[in-house]
Amino acid sequence: MREAPEREVPYAWVVVALAFFALAVGMGIRSTLGLLVHPWEREFGWDRAAVSLTASVGFLVYGLSQPLAGRWADRYGPRVVFAGSLALIGLSTAAVALVRNLWQAYLIFGAGLMAGVAGASNVPAAVAIARWIKRRKALAVGITMGGAAAGQLVIVPAIAALIKAWGWRTAFLWTGIAVVAVAAPLVGLFLRNDPPGGAEARAAADRSDGPAMPLGAIARQKNFWWLAGSFWVCGLTTAGLIDTHLIPYAQDIHIDPITAATAFGVLGTFNVLGTIVSGAVSDRFGHKWVLGWVYAGRAVTLVFLPMVREPVMLFVFAVAFGLVDFATVPPTTTLSTTLFGRRAGGTVVGLVSLSHQIGSAMGSYAGGFIHDAAGSYLPFFLAGAAWCIAAAAMSWAIADTPAAEAAPAPA
Repeated sequence: MREAPEREVPYAWVVVALAFFALAVGMGIRSTLGLLVHPWEREFGWDRAAVSLTASVGFLVYGLSQPLAGRWADRYGPRVVFAGSLALIGLSTAAVALVRNLWQAYLIFGAGLMAGVAGASNVPAAVAIARWIKRRKALAVGITMGGAAAGQLVIVPAIAALIKAWGWRTAFLWTGIAVVAVAAPLVGLFLRNDPPGGAEARAAADRSDGPAMPLGAIARQKNFWWLAGSFWVCGLTTAGLIDTHLIPYAQDIHIDPITAATAFGVLGTFNVLGTIVSGAVSDRFGHKWVLGWVYAGRAVTLVFLPMVREPVMLFVFAVAFGLVDFATVPPTTTLSTTLFGRRAGGTVVGLVSLSHQIGSAMGSYAGGFIHDAAGSYLPFFLAGAAWCIAAAAMSWAIADTPAAEAAPAPA
């Protein structure tokens, strides 16, 4: 009876590869807004704040869409969510070529494209991995999250080259057509929702477990709040603190922008290594323990950051932070699907990801506010380190009891 799942292991890793590919496309195109800032300013005369608001709209739409993507992946399967989302990304990317007014930028890039990215993210990937991978789940999540970093490293420079050669409208039009014509059909044709016999087994388990867990029942679980709280800190200290403020901080200490951007690229490269190692180690030694130590390690790097005063130290920081940046995702995602299972795993991943986006938005604003008020990033960096220690404590407080077992029996 146990031989069939073993024979399916090779295709399980095909599913992981397809999820890697989907995240590379989605997260890579998500990161291209910076390429449009100068062209839009020159062509339309829009100011930097107006263009930047596109990103703010996108963060909000992305965060709010992820719980919905998780719910749909639980109900309809990850294949339809991935393929449909990639199609939406492609159509929205092509439609960027039509932008002539600010409201169109907010609607097409900020809303349409980012809603698609939410469905081509770690949320449906977590559902697919939970269905296909029996062992080494966190490693599989780490590999798929490597796709997000790979997309940023490959797609952003590729589209930049296309913009230089053909202009931004043509570059985005043909990129969108390629996603619709190649990426969405590829995932739709080859990604399977379940291993052989998996759908029947899951349906039988769903009948015995009952319907999808209501949001109120999820909210009554302490584990959910530990996961959401710690991932809020993750967003605060990564997308909020480092992604937004590292390069300005480097310029404040007289490191030139090209060197700072190169260091940021090094940070992204080590994200790939950090996610894969985190996944492999947490599968072996326990997800919550590794998650807590990753946050503790991040606290150390943020304490070190104010000591950076020259390019060499900035690159040392980039390597160290890169190893503990995306490294929280494999254990967090695996804990979400393991503890909440078939009834709510995708939904919980989506809600926890929403918490991350809220932290990202708050961190982005708080960093600028504190810098303006204090004349320095030092209080922000130290506060970020303190929050990481709190996140480590939250991670270690997670109970190992799945939600279905922890919930009180019906009267």
